Amino acid sequence: MKKAVPQGETVVRRLPVREPVDLPWRAAFDALPAAALLLGSGGLVLARNTAARDLLGPLAEPGARCCELLGCDPSGLAPASGCIAELALRTGRVGERQARLENGAAAWVSAAVLGTGDEVVLMLQPSDEAGAAAEAVPSGLCVRALGRTRLETDSEPVAGEWLGHRPGQLLKYLVCERGRVVTMEELLEVFWPNAGRSGATSVRQAIHTLRDRLEPARHKGESSAYVLARKGGYELAPGRVWIDADDFEARARTGLQALQRGAIERAEPSLSSAARAYAGDFLADEPYAEWALAERERLRDLAAQVLRGLAGIRLAAGDEESGAEHLLRLAELEPLDLAAQRELIALMLRRGRHSEALRRYELVRRRYRRTFACEPEFTLEEVLRDGA
Repeated sequence: MKKAVPQGETVVRRLPVREPVDLPWRAAFDALPAAALLLGSGGLVLARNTAARDLLGPLAEPGARCCELLGCDPSGLAPASGCIAELALRTGRVGERQARLENGAAAWVSAAVLGTGDEVVLMLQPSDEAGAAAEAVPSGLCVRALGRTRLETDSEPVAGEWLGHRPGQLLKYLVCERGRVVTMEELLEVFWPNAGRSGATSVRQAIHTLRDRLEPARHKGESSAYVLARKGGYELAPGRVWIDADDFEARARTGLQALQRGAIERAEPSLSSAARAYAGDFLADEPYAEWALAERERLRDLAAQVLRGLAGIRLAAGDEESGAEHLLRLAELEPLDLAAQRELIALMLRRGRHSEALRRYELVRRRYRRTFACEPEFTLEEVLRDGA
């Protein structure tokens, strides 16, 4: 006699499954840091590792189907259509695509067929929902060095004109040289080149003042939480000082690497997040400091790659308005990049904005002549003819 099911209660039926093939790599499979599922024909779960159990819970027990877990559309009618396991079996491999898990979380999913040809391994990596989670700033000292320098400690702004004086400049130098110990001799050479024997005292006094500005409640003799003394020099405390330039670079590298792999769906959110994070030139309030120039140019070049990538993605999708916004920002960031300027002007012409294109070309022409004493390598007529 069948047991009655209370009204409103959902029954999850698990299909009987055969034992998966003997896996000599079973221990390695279970130890993978990423969630992994072994699937058979029809997307049937044959095995899961510990990370998959933690991510998916009891839903991923053997006998479940991938479509139940990943929101696949076996009918093929959804935008990201088709069962991912069946697609992998047909094509041999499925690149990263985003899925909404049954438990409500988002994840990036990729699939590959095993050598047997009838079993698929799914890899799942939790998604940060297009960088939203990365917006949170950790506690400690937060240094916003993109644009004019701003400081926060535990989300409280640190104000004062002292950032333009020696203690503030020492902090900016440590930010510029983050990740290593800056020696006393180096600081003397940069900031007190003619101080002689008294120079070391000047460095120590400036460091002491810097620590007091950052930690006004610190007791006398107590070690600094942010500016650490090392043998022969100083460094910013790893893990206690958050710098927006590092956050920007991490997002940019993630997006550019995904773009290089052709994973557009994953690349665009990271690149968009990086573009938002780039608030201006590195240490813009130190425009003439030679020690900041190399890092400033490196990060600006990275920002240009981000904007160029975003423009390409949007234009390829037929979104000329958004593509134009990214191109315009790229053209302002790199005013002497003729390729970017020409692409922007061509887009303006395609969109029927001829007066705007003419003004942009004349601006580029004046800048180029002023800098190099010659005409740019293209004329407006050439752009018009190439776009015809």
